[in-house]
Parts: sequence; C-alpha cells; structure tokens
Amino acid sequence: MEISYVKPNVWNFSVVGGREAWKEVVYSARMSGVPPEVKDDDVFKMLVANNYMSALEHIIVKFDVKMSKGNAPEFLEHRMMSHSGYSTRYIEVSSGVDKKEPAYEVIAPLHLLDEGMRNAGVSDLIEGSIKSSIEAYRSILSKKTPREVARYVLPFAQAVGIYHVTINLRSLLNLLSLRLCVRSSPEFRCIAAQLYLKLTEELPQLSGLVGCRGYMQGACPESGVTGVRAGEQHPFYPVCMFKTPESDFFIPTIKEQRKGVQAKAFDKAKAVLAQERIFRKWASWE
Repeated sequence: MEISYVKPNVWNFSVVGGREAWKEVVYSARMSGVPPEVKDDDVFKMLVANNYMSALEHIIVKFDVKMSKGNAPEFLEHRMMSHSGYSTRYIEVSSGVDKKEPAYEVIAPLHLLDEGMRNAGVSDLIEGSIKSSIEAYRSILSKKTPREVARYVLPFAQAVGIYHVTINLRSLLNLLSLRLCVRSSPEFRCIAAQLYLKLTEELPQLSGLVGCRGYMQGACPESGVTGVRAGEQHPFYPVCMFKTPESDFFIPTIKEQRKGVQAKAFDKAKAVLAQERIFRKWASWE
C-alpha cells in the first residue's frame, strides 16, 4: 500500500475569452453609462477598486483543484460556482483520472508543525491514524463491500476533494478576499494563493487590486481577533503583514479606524511585492 503525501493543487486554469476577457466587463460598464473618454483599462480597474462587482460576473473562470476530504466542504461553502467532483462512491480512492499510478494520496500540513509538536509525536500520531484508516478501507473493500460503504472510514486528509470548477470573477474575488487572509486554513491559503497567481498572470489588469479583505477594502474586518490583529501572535497563523502601524503598508482594522487610527502614506508597490512573496510561499506548500 503506497501512501503519498501531496500538496493541494490547482491546474487547467483558464479564463473564458483569455487575456481579452476583461473587455467584456468594460462593455457592460459602457452600457451602464460610463463615458467613452474614460480609457478601457481605467474602467476595468475602477470597477474592481470601487467594488462595483456585478459587472465582473460576465467573466467566467474554469479550473481543476485537488484538496483534502476535510477541506472540500469548506471550499464548497463558496456556493456561487458550478462543480463536478471525484466520486468515492464509484471510484476506488487509489485510482482516478488525475493519477498516473495508483496511490493513496493524502494532504496534511505536517511541515507546519513546530518543534514542540514534533517532539510530542504529533506527526507520528497523524500519520499512524491515516495509515490505519486506509488499511481499514482496503480491508472493507476486500470483503466485497460496496465502495459507498467503505468510504465512511476514509480520513479527513484523503486527497479526494477533486473538482472541475466554473466560477465567475465576482465570486472568485470574494473567495480570494476571504482565503488569502492569514486566518484561513493552511490548505485553503495554498489553494487561494495558486488561484491568485494564475489569475493575475492571465488577467494582469488585476495586479495590485486583489488580496485579503483588509487590502481590498482599506480596513481589516478582523477587529479584535486575538492572535492575528490583537494580543499575542497565534503560533500557527502567519503574521499579518498589515498589522504594524509603523510599516509602509499598515491597514487599520474597522474598529481602529472608528477610533480615529489612521494609516500613514500607504506604499502600494511595496505592499503588492510583499503580498506576492507570501502568496508564492503559501502556494508552494513549504
């Protein structure tokens, strides 16, 4: 029995209409009354920056994604999309169109465990539990039990959250704004970071306009969240790059803003570079 640890993965990413798809949004904005003297590029950026998102529904994005069994329900909470998924009822989980060789693939952020957790044997406990679950699954199948019964013992970590997804740009930007936050789960941050990098490569007009909710709205809604924006830093969350008032890209929380806290001059170029360094790290699953 081969158990293979894999990363969450996004592939077959495409924007319907390719690099010219953004012009569909501009066309719809013109129909709504945006005057011709405003340049097309500026129209598109204005709609995104000012959160006039309904026009973005005209852009359709497609991709395939692989995640753990446990992360899949979280992903599917983003309801404004269509998806077709891998069936553990009809497919033995070591097989599938995404695999070159049969393997029991799992996704678990073991690389993010600190030294104390490792010394306490957490990795061994997780890996042992996963192995036992898969052994039970194979044993149940060997007794001629239907797959739809055997699958009940599959672990949270099993990499069977495999979907072909169709989503409009408005919904995708909403997903990214939530899942590019440091409070998102490590696995979902990895997926969101991959989507961000692929999206901005395909539609470079979005560069500098997309990020977590705080970045996109100019004020962070995670007011008073201990371990992220308040109190002692949570050991399992990355440090929020926007939390330090002395930095060149401080973004206050909504509560701070209401109390009169103001950011100094926001260096957007530095913020974009810093964000993308973080997103590339998350996307690499390292």
